Amino acid sequence: MKIAIVGTGYVGLVTAAVFAKLGHRVSAVDIDEKKIKALKANKIPFFEPGLKAIVSEGVKKSYLKFTTSYKEALGGAQAVFICVGTPSKANGGYDLSFVFSAAKEIAKALKSYSVIVIKSTVPPGTTAQIREIIQNNTHISFDLASCPEFLREGSAVEDSFHPARIVIGTESEKAKSLLLKIHQAIEAPRVICDIKSAQLIKYAANAFLATKISFINAIAILCDKIGADILKVEEGLGLDPRIGKSFLQAGLGYGGSCFPKDIQALIVFAKRQGYDFDFLKQVELINKHQIDYLISKLRKVFGGELKGRRLTILGLSFKPQTDDLRESRAILLIKELKKERVKIKAHDPVAVPQIKKLAKVLNIKCYKNVYESIKNSDVLILVTEWPIYRKLDFVKVKKLMRQPILIDGRNFLEKEKLKKIGFIYEGIGSR
Repeated sequence: MKIAIVGTGYVGLVTAAVFAKLGHRVSAVDIDEKKIKALKANKIPFFEPGLKAIVSEGVKKSYLKFTTSYKEALGGAQAVFICVGTPSKANGGYDLSFVFSAAKEIAKALKSYSVIVIKSTVPPGTTAQIREIIQNNTHISFDLASCPEFLREGSAVEDSFHPARIVIGTESEKAKSLLLKIHQAIEAPRVICDIKSAQLIKYAANAFLATKISFINAIAILCDKIGADILKVEEGLGLDPRIGKSFLQAGLGYGGSCFPKDIQALIVFAKRQGYDFDFLKQVELINKHQIDYLISKLRKVFGGELKGRRLTILGLSFKPQTDDLRESRAILLIKELKKERVKIKAHDPVAVPQIKKLAKVLNIKCYKNVYESIKNSDVLILVTEWPIYRKLDFVKVKKLMRQPILIDGRNFLEKEKLKKIGFIYEGIGSR
């Protein structure tokens, strides 16, 4: 089947590569000439395990092409997937300008019937505006649909081939039939619904997962206050099939390009419908508080004064297996710590190149070698749970440090082992 993908950001590029791998003829269009030139040269603009291999394969077999021309990309396309960004506005609302611009360009390039599929995360009801834009710019017949994405950065390729569900929202039988055919090679439950429900499923899913994170972080603080162990509490909760283990790990909270943005958007959207979503505001508040909570632990360890202390941050990306720094807890933590006039060094297995510009602004020094970043530090703060940090030689680490203090912001390291070596260990709800 011939498919056009509009936007070659995270969602667009993964979607294009996966559809090509499944045997569809895919053309991915983007107005960023520099990005398209790089993709044609097999240069992937971000780190995502397994993506480069399937992009290369798709291009080599001529199943995947990149272009800056809508006309070229849409020629003969039976489905057009809108995969452009919907960034947050300053007030927490959603900027749909890229979606509307893409809709207009699609309309002008349409030559025959196509299903226009909104994969970008947009508020329920946006479809009416998109329909109007397209109708005002073409006389060609079309149908609209919504197929929200549920990709996790760091495992997006695997998630695409083995999703928990495929959501297809449309009021058109013709569009439904075509989208079922496009996804027929993927084994997963199908949720067939109206467009508004499909779009709300996306927001609700992210809001619920963020809620689990904030809930367990609130319980972790309570554990610290009474001397309970959050790791055992997590185990006890996670074994309940009604609750489950996923997203139930206490730590510094959630970040990334989705959860913070989508929760703010859902709060704003609800308000516009006349509903004050106080519950989600608390989820947000707890998440923001986690940074301050970790800093309070630091102050306690050092007797209140942090000025002049030398700190090493382990992990800069918002989660492992990605170089994405958007809403990274490490960056937010560094910004708050700089107010304390401390000296900060940092390490990350893949994100150091991405942070070069920020490093100058933040006045921190980043290292490719983890042991170099640790040398002469007063305290290590683990922020991102990269597997490499579990494998460190902590006897060597202790010798390199001025003081053997470790704050585990993800409860990720082997605390008993570290204590035996002689570290002062502090976790989040775990001592």
